[in-house]
Amino acid sequence: MSTKYILVGGNMKAALDGGADFCQELVRGFDEPVKILECLFARPREIWKKVFDDAKIFYAEHLGDKKFILELADKNKFSEQVKWADAIYLRGGDNESDLIDLLKKNQDWQKELDGKTLAGSSAGADAMSKYFYDLDNLKLNEGLGILPIKVLVHYQSDYNSPNIDWEKAYEELKNYKEDLPIVTLREGEFKVF
Repeated sequence: MSTKYILVGGNMKAALDGGADFCQELVRGFDEPVKILECLFARPREIWKKVFDDAKIFYAEHLGDKKFILELADKNKFSEQVKWADAIYLRGGDNESDLIDLLKKNQDWQKELDGKTLAGSSAGADAMSKYFYDLDNLKLNEGLGILPIKVLVHYQSDYNSPNIDWEKAYEELKNYKEDLPIVTLREGEFKVF
């Protein structure tokens, strides 16, 4: 069974449907209750509880009658949690966070992805890519390379405005290292691989 990957440009609530299509895609094909692992490693630890509680409400609103179990990722047992989960969602946040470093330290979790869905939003999408343009620091960076692509999230939004020159960012990413497809993702937009 293959792994499904979903990349999100950021702020899923900005989608025209408020994120409903994304939620349905995240859990598509899994038996109930669907086991969803929320990874908040890119966000400050002190806001995890609030973000997690908001996620419960978000899924409940958009999954209708579909039953789900939501678990918060723990860096000390992440591989075991990925093995348990049907869908793993790497939430966005700060690229200067520990997200990529924590996911690189123990890559056993990647061996558990077969037949699952791995989604990443903003910094989470960056982490899944081979290369990305870091919008906070205005520089090119390397992700985990799970997908052989280059990613530009929050595309043409007011994210870090007025510091971002979107055309320049795109060209720099295009010319960075090897020639790979560039995936641009607007706020609330997602693509399935």
